[in-house]
Amino acid sequence: MSNHEEKHGSKNETMQAKMKRLMKKRWAVPALYLGMAAVVLTTFIWVAGTGEDVTEDQRDSEFDIADPDGLDEPMANDDEDAVPVTATNEVFQLPVLDENEVAVVGTFYDYESSTEEQEASLVRYNNYFYTNKGIDLSSEEGESFDVSAAMSGTVVKAEEDALFGQVVHIEHDEDIVTIYQSLDGVLVEVGQTVKQGDVIGRAGRNLYNSDAGVHVHFEIRKEGVAVNPLDYMEQPMNSLPEMDPERVANETEAEELPNPNVEIE
Repeated sequence: MSNHEEKHGSKNETMQAKMKRLMKKRWAVPALYLGMAAVVLTTFIWVAGTGEDVTEDQRDSEFDIADPDGLDEPMANDDEDAVPVTATNEVFQLPVLDENEVAVVGTFYDYESSTEEQEASLVRYNNYFYTNKGIDLSSEEGESFDVSAAMSGTVVKAEEDALFGQVVHIEHDEDIVTIYQSLDGVLVEVGQTVKQGDVIGRAGRNLYNSDAGVHVHFEIRKEGVAVNPLDYMEQPMNSLPEMDPERVANETEAEELPNPNVEIE
């Protein structure tokens, strides 16, 4: 055997002897096992984390394939889509299909307006003048035209009145009612839900305001109190002011003939 081989063998024997002495110590074996366990645990955590990411990506991919129309979207989105469009999203419109076909021939009586404007807002009936609680619309040719709902709501009155002609009342939110008088050929009935723009009848004549000829009388009332419709065109319902309780108590109903202001001599 050469000197080199003898030296190499001697070195191996020395290393083996050191390992035997090391393994004889009490802490050596537990330390070795703990070190190996730490390596295994670290490897497991890394693999588990990677697998979770992959699984989540796969789940998202499967969701997209199984639900291409987004039917399983969060409930918040479902609720938002399910909210119906109500009259609160609408603004008041004149009760006609084409505003260019009509003109205002009778204006609302405003107690704060000028004397000249107040005189123009009086309705003559049976030798007396009465305040106009709405507006009157007529075509330039004096012909009949379609009358439509100024705002979506529920019909609470649809009947023939000896004085005002055929009348329709449509109830809305916030104790608001729109009133249509001097109609002909009413197309709706009590309890029916109508949408804004639905035709409810045609303009006609009535005994109360015969001077207006063929026309429709239109009112907006809140808590029974009439307001000027022209002030709230293109405005939502919540634009109407709060009503004074005393005025509400004293206001007469729309279908009742108001007290005359001036007797015609």
